[in-house]
Amino acid sequence: MTNFERLFEEQMKDSHFAKAYHEARVERVIIELLESLKERIARDEPKESLLQMIDSFQNRLHTTG
Repeated sequence: MTNFERLFEEQMKDSHFAKAYHEARVERVIIELLESLKERIARDEPKESLLQMIDSFQNRLHTTG
């Protein structure tokens, strides 16, 4: 285990740090997903494709959060 991994593991024991980390991670995922969705909308992708992407985003959020 690297020094970073040990430090991270130790920090995750702090409930405030862990909560802030998870919130920031979910926020980052949402931003990435929305940017990707905007790009696909701009390319006029079919509605079915966009809906599949949204379903995929929802699944990813459930596994991230």
